Amino acid sequence: MPLVAMDYADPKKKNNFVGKILMAAILTALCILMLKQSPDFNPPTSFSRHEAGVTHVLVTGGAGYIGSHAALCLLKDSYRVTIVVHKIFSQNAFDAVMHFAAVAYVGESTLDPLKYYHNITSNTLTVLEAMATRGVPTLIYSSTCATYGEPEKMPITEETPQLPINPYGKAKKMAEEIILDFHKNSNMSVMILRYFNVIGSDPNGRLGEAPRPELQEHGRISGACFDAARGIIPGLKASNYLLSKYL
Repeated sequence: MPLVAMDYADPKKKNNFVGKILMAAILTALCILMLKQSPDFNPPTSFSRHEAGVTHVLVTGGAGYIGSHAALCLLKDSYRVTIVVHKIFSQNAFDAVMHFAAVAYVGESTLDPLKYYHNITSNTLTVLEAMATRGVPTLIYSSTCATYGEPEKMPITEETPQLPINPYGKAKKMAEEIILDFHKNSNMSVMILRYFNVIGSDPNGRLGEAPRPELQEHGRISGACFDAARGIIPGLKASNYLLSKYL
């Protein structure tokens, strides 16, 4: 009886073939996952397109003290509000941006200036570039009275020279200059707010301020008020500040 030769597969080649199939399956799954996470893959929503009669406002720093109060007021007045998250510009059609996001402790800025220049100046540039790319027409920028430094004449007006004396004020002034330089050669409308000490809470108790305990020694008027109310310090002496229950 003749012997019939049989060709058995090389086990090593078989294992390599199975490995390649497995790798191809993994790569395919990863591609599908990345595609689903792409902004273009998501179905359009009311937030991703402009609607007549509806003003959609992006609030950066919307979880912060001033930004959260601004967002609450906008919602009360029937604006559409988005608080900044990752990939926000690619997934939404905005009519305006209110840029509040920033660290805001003068004392801390003198100890860690790079943190403030990055967080305030650099991040403002990033927001402005994204707005320009997406054609967002209006910017309201939250600046500070710290850009005035220690003025020789009082009261302070918009014409008072801006001569900041600490990294916080300098970072804010740099951001202002970037915004104004861009504004000169664009159609973007900008408004810059330079307020002083902001204090108060929502009358309905929904929002308030919770100062970071580790920065108490850097001094803020709100922190001093809380300490006086809790009996930690004997009291406060009014000077040139106008306090309001709710701003």
